[in-house]
Amino acid sequence: MKFLAILMLTIIAGAVTACGTDNGSPASGGAGQNENVALSSTQFALDDFTRIGFKVAEEYDVTGLTAAESAAFGFWRPGGSAAKEFEVRFYASNDDAVAIGTAFADEATGEDAVLEEEEATWAEGIKDRRYFFAGPVGSHGSGSVQAKYGGYVIAGNIILLCEGQSSGQSRDLCNDLIEDVRDAVGS
Repeated sequence: MKFLAILMLTIIAGAVTACGTDNGSPASGGAGQNENVALSSTQFALDDFTRIGFKVAEEYDVTGLTAAESAAFGFWRPGGSAAKEFEVRFYASNDDAVAIGTAFADEATGEDAVLEEEEATWAEGIKDRRYFFAGPVGSHGSGSVQAKYGGYVIAGNIILLCEGQSSGQSRDLCNDLIEDVRDAVGS
């Protein structure tokens, strides 16, 4: 009887573990898979974005942004809504974007974003990556600086940093923009 109880517990523990195990598939964002990476062989160009109404506010000097070929800051109106801000970084390939660009994107996004020029690995455009929130009315408080980009997506040869209060909200917005670009260029 004791043997049966141990066997049943082992089977139940195995089943629970199996249900919680991630197989690492891209759709699941599992082990070894960055949830920000949408594997793709698409080679995007800035013209692909401007074709759908993406407005370029500034093109950045990519000196110091290792392996990047170009980068731009701009905005886009998803479905006619209010304009949202983006930074798009172009690399020679998806491999370069993932292997070399991920650390730079991680540093520039989310709650732990580096928003001070003297601390950033790549400081170009840092003023465009932050919001300043004033202190309460009537107070002498200085307010706070927060990251504009909650997250990013890597698709094809680009890293797209997207406005948002959370990484999920940013990724949704990134995916909407990428989908519109892909529809326009037919990839």
